[in-house]
Amino acid sequence: MMEDIVCDGCALLCDDVSIEIKGNEVTSLGFCRLGHTHTETVLKNLKVDKQDIEKIAEMLHTAESPLLFGWSRTSNETIKEGLALAKATGAAFDSSTNMGLTQSMSHDIHKMKLDCDLEHVRNNGEFIIYWGSNPTESCHRHPSRFAVLPRGDKIPEGVESRTIGIVDVRETETMKMGNHRTIIESGSDTELIDALIGDIAGTSSIIDSVAGVPASELMGFVSALKKSDCTIIFYGTGILNSGHADANLTSLLNLIKTLRDLGKEAYALPMWFSGNAMGVIKETQLKESSLKKLVDGEFDVALVVGEDALSILPGTAARALAKTKLIYIGPKGGLTDRKATVAIHTSDNIAVGSGTMTRIDMVDIELTAGAIDNSQSTSMFDIITSLHNVLKSKQGGK
Repeated sequence: MMEDIVCDGCALLCDDVSIEIKGNEVTSLGFCRLGHTHTETVLKNLKVDKQDIEKIAEMLHTAESPLLFGWSRTSNETIKEGLALAKATGAAFDSSTNMGLTQSMSHDIHKMKLDCDLEHVRNNGEFIIYWGSNPTESCHRHPSRFAVLPRGDKIPEGVESRTIGIVDVRETETMKMGNHRTIIESGSDTELIDALIGDIAGTSSIIDSVAGVPASELMGFVSALKKSDCTIIFYGTGILNSGHADANLTSLLNLIKTLRDLGKEAYALPMWFSGNAMGVIKETQLKESSLKKLVDGEFDVALVVGEDALSILPGTAARALAKTKLIYIGPKGGLTDRKATVAIHTSDNIAVGSGTMTRIDMVDIELTAGAIDNSQSTSMFDIITSLHNVLKSKQGGK
């Protein structure tokens, strides 16, 4: 029998999916390929190891400069417990969200009430723009569930009622669904956005190519912006990791203000892949990245929770992390797990099925395990809580 479940395979946290498990075979309903593969992997690693909590507590207790890193694939409750652990140990607390997402969420573009949730996108989004983002490879169901295909209150015909624009520096799979497919020169996002603003506001006209895009091609893009009553821009790593993130976001903010001055609805939402990156943002309000301190060798012990940090950090930071006394807590597998001095394997959130995670649009989603037998599961929350308690006993109950 099919049972409902919440998939944490990406930042969409789909809560409209179901699975049936017979032996080692998984039948899924509504899952994307990424989510189905994620679930099958989780089921092969339900048995976990509860050993070495005492050893890890001792390493953190005696560390001179510890780092607690990861967290974007854990529950909100685990993040809160991790913050308490960091306070108890005097450790720095950091996450992969500090490689672009944290900085964007503290930008003025998200202080002007310009955000909206994905349900509003589905019901009202008329011109959908993926700018420097490629959901076909990262958040598979984003177009089909929320932004491109579904019918909405003001979008009665679904995709037939929408216009789709894709802006990127290369041809992507997502471009196949676009009405306007715009390939720009690397680093020219601000140049293009400012040109669009000028034409829409009537202060200038696009008569020559901009950012390597012919004027004739951009006219259709400008026309779509002017016609749309509700424009949603989903910006991704192409905006955030281009070396010009602040300027790019400022230009996007100005574009949105320009459209709103014309009486239009306009919003900007980030596209990110990690299941609970927004939970980290919401719970921590991280301001300063620890990567420079890591590269400079300032940390002697690093506890990585839930992320394969060695595979996602920039090369210099990954090499520096590998030189610390490395501890890993999370699902089995990955480079960080293999390189760790001490590792405790826990179950993935989709198997544990308890607590909450925060969707990419800041909506909290309650986890449920559905058909998965989680009797053998141990959560990251339980391990971090146990570790904190052992550490407190070493500190005399403080």
